[in-house]
Amino acid sequence: MGMDMLRGGGKMVVAANGHNVGPGHFGLIDLGDGVQKFSCHYEADLDRSGRSVLDIRPLLWKDGWPIAGDNFQEGTYEIQSERSGYALELAVDFVRMAGGMRGFGPPSGPVTPVPTQDLAEVSKNWPTGSIDIRIGDYMFRPHQKWTITPVANAGGYPGSPYFKITIAGTERALAATADSEVVAVPAFTGSPEQLWRIDQLTDGTYRIMPKSMPNSREPVALTAVGRSTPTLAKFDPESDKARWSFRRP
Repeated sequence: MGMDMLRGGGKMVVAANGHNVGPGHFGLIDLGDGVQKFSCHYEADLDRSGRSVLDIRPLLWKDGWPIAGDNFQEGTYEIQSERSGYALELAVDFVRMAGGMRGFGPPSGPVTPVPTQDLAEVSKNWPTGSIDIRIGDYMFRPHQKWTITPVANAGGYPGSPYFKITIAGTERALAATADSEVVAVPAFTGSPEQLWRIDQLTDGTYRIMPKSMPNSREPVALTAVGRSTPTLAKFDPESDKARWSFRRP
């Protein structure tokens, strides 16, 4: 704040969170490649009889000062490339919305809302096997909405579990392939190439990594190639190619 802390300066970094109160004992966890986390203990977790508990959260930086981030929360999202602003999607044929895009000029009848497409309208023509993944202009279509859910008993990494990433309303799951690409397989099986690590970087964007890639021990991250092509490659902390944002549809 530009004021000596002895004179009332300073800004809160982390306070009570949910039913956890009294955070203290900061510990830095620097995982490299632009991923930092911190540990703290809460004096009381009101959901656990007021006992003290450990927490591990992302550490962000703004204007050279630390900010407490939040561990990734399950939900349905648009997954947006920081490089292009375009969204991760199934590579399927475009289906026009019924009644949409009436063009210019005065309305010929009453003005009414146009319903968004639902899954049943578009999925009947999707291939039954694995479907390629691309990056495209986000249009709130079903093939662009991803549900991200923690997977029980699959292990984890500092502060978070592994997640499955599926097209909303389906079991079509994002998976790494042996040739460093990504596809949507017909169903989630819990195999390592279908488990995803989601780390918030110090600038607030995210890195998305498969637990493992078939026939490889090299850690790789979801990476944009140009505007429209995703792949898996070694994470480069100096580039925006492997930085993603999650937006509620």
